[in-house]
Amino acid sequence: MRTRLTSEPLEHLREELRRLDLLLHRQVLRLRVAYGLSLDEFRGLYISDEQVDNLVGQNLRAEGVAEGVAELSERAEEMRRACDATRDADLPWSRLIEEFELSAFERDVILLAAAPEFDLKYETVYAYLNNDVSRKWPTFDLALRLFSGGAAERARLLRHFLPESKLFRLGLLHMLPHAAERASSLARGFTPDSSLTQFLLGNGAAARSAFITLDETPAGWDEVLLDSARREKLRRLGKLFGRRGEKKGVPLVVFEGQYGSGRLTAARAVCRELGLSLLSVDLAAAKSAGESLAGLAREAVLLQRLNRAGIFLAHFETLFDGDDSHSSSLAAEVASAFAVGDLPVFLSCTPDASWRRTLEGLRSAGFSFDAPEYAERQRLWSELLRAEGAELPGLALELLASRFELTPGQIRDAVTAAADARSLAGDAGGLSLDLLTAAARGQSDRGLGRLAVKVTARHGWDNLVLPPTTLRQVKEVAAAIRHRHVVYEEWGFGERVVAGRGLKVLFAGASGTGKTMTAGVIARDLGLDLYRIDLAGVVSKYIGETEKNLDRIFRAARSSNAILFFDEADALFGKRSEVKDAHDRYANIEVAYLLQKMEEHEGAVVLASNLSKNMDAAFSRRMHYVVEFPMPDETYRERLWRGMFPPRAPLGADVDFKFLARQFDVTGGDIRNVALDAAFLAAEDGQVVTMRQLVRATARQMLKQGKVPSPSDFKQYHALIAQDK
Repeated sequence: MRTRLTSEPLEHLREELRRLDLLLHRQVLRLRVAYGLSLDEFRGLYISDEQVDNLVGQNLRAEGVAEGVAELSERAEEMRRACDATRDADLPWSRLIEEFELSAFERDVILLAAAPEFDLKYETVYAYLNNDVSRKWPTFDLALRLFSGGAAERARLLRHFLPESKLFRLGLLHMLPHAAERASSLARGFTPDSSLTQFLLGNGAAARSAFITLDETPAGWDEVLLDSARREKLRRLGKLFGRRGEKKGVPLVVFEGQYGSGRLTAARAVCRELGLSLLSVDLAAAKSAGESLAGLAREAVLLQRLNRAGIFLAHFETLFDGDDSHSSSLAAEVASAFAVGDLPVFLSCTPDASWRRTLEGLRSAGFSFDAPEYAERQRLWSELLRAEGAELPGLALELLASRFELTPGQIRDAVTAAADARSLAGDAGGLSLDLLTAAARGQSDRGLGRLAVKVTARHGWDNLVLPPTTLRQVKEVAAAIRHRHVVYEEWGFGERVVAGRGLKVLFAGASGTGKTMTAGVIARDLGLDLYRIDLAGVVSKYIGETEKNLDRIFRAARSSNAILFFDEADALFGKRSEVKDAHDRYANIEVAYLLQKMEEHEGAVVLASNLSKNMDAAFSRRMHYVVEFPMPDETYRERLWRGMFPPRAPLGADVDFKFLARQFDVTGGDIRNVALDAAFLAAEDGQVVTMRQLVRATARQMLKQGKVPSPSDFKQYHALIAQDK
């Protein structure tokens, strides 16, 4: 609904609109003198002279104004001088003039465009002066007739109606489409931006786009979850802004970080210290929706200047996530569109974004929101739990801080999620370590789940059947992952090891010797997720695609707090060969690239290989641990046979695990397959697992592996195999 002139927010425009009425009255008189229209009741089809006289004169008759054209011109100029002399600098109209450095003509054009938004009478007057009852808006021709002196001035002022002029380039005004084909450009209408109208009404400039939000009360520094040193560095950013008229301008501030690292909160705090509000622009959502980014930038910059606000561009990296030059060019164009004025603009992106190349030629300043170190994570857990009214013992806090390398925002979300889970469970007690661990896992980046398969770990240390040496090495691996923060951070080894702070482990052994199960036991013991890399989805016959797939995996794994498990890794990490053709050259490039990604990754990676001798020597050197999984001997095979059957499984009295362990040199994986096959046979036959089902299932397993069951293998049970034929 439009607001009438008498409404309170428009008091500051009362005199300006009175002056506009004088100029409109003057134009009416000019038309009547020029065309003798004073008695034409069909002026503008159905707008009478009397009606127009009543409209343009209703604010003038109170003072007895009935002047001619010259007198009206003089009166209008006197009112302009009076308005300029008495204008309150804090009112919207004054702030608009100052912010955009508007000339007298530009002010008048904006006033002409905005007047119908304040009082509908102007639509009728414009239609009368346009000689068309359907054209109720100002046109270029009408503006020139009202505000220009002679032909020379009229020609000079035409530049203000070009698309690249200030009024239209900045989005203060918008051109209306031509009413008819081949119409003169002078007949083109224009209208004010809706945010400008709201601003002049005193309501603040509101966004039209759903991708722009305004935060009028930004956060304070106490809400920025950063250590004191980085917080102080952020506070110094305010010195870069607020220097109006500086020729070199102000830099674009690039905030690098993951979700929850505090980039948006920091931008809000900087703006609050500068006395500004903050506009947030979701570039990812706008791009996905096919929004015009140029139009979005123009609207955001206009809102920024009207509201005196900072701008936070979220997900800037999505503009150049492609490999083509078009993506890079698009990002550069958008950045250039925001690199104007003296107000802060924050570009928020992930650490792997190539923003420096994109912003070449633009003034910029980078700030990295690195993941908090162990001690800082422990402090954040403690403070946020205390704010939730919960306490944890020191050991529990140490476990949370060491296991999960979360950002401050993720820790906050984990505490909130744990509190919600407690409420849903109807538990009135405190927040347990189990609840917080589950919530912390939930905060990890689930992008990895689209690239790898999550392994559900159900086994514990008691379920592992391994030789003492192998079991000891495996437990050392788990301890190394658990205590990495002690070695790298508390003891200072992180200062010596610049790259490769992650833990790389090789599990070598035949298929079925327990490599995957062991990786799951380690993950469960540490409270971490385990993801098995799907080699079929990684290795590609197309050149360069394998590297891209692996880059996506390692990038997603950065914030996943998960253990990566490469099964049959020799297929990926095989030995480099002598270059004989282009295929060999690219295969070697793949291996070199994998070496680089392994070196950069700071999480835990477990490689499983059936043939460790096939591994490239460069990979072997980079392994912190190499654990051999030998074939189980008779003693361990018997333990595996017995441990494979749950207590509830019905076993016959004739089951001879010692015989099976002695006669068949098989792996734990083979034993698992045989046990399951025998259980299914028993469920169909007699509901009890006997040697008959076990022998038949073992023979089938041998046949699958290309072996022929013989009497020497099965001895007294060989006759049971014949019964299966």
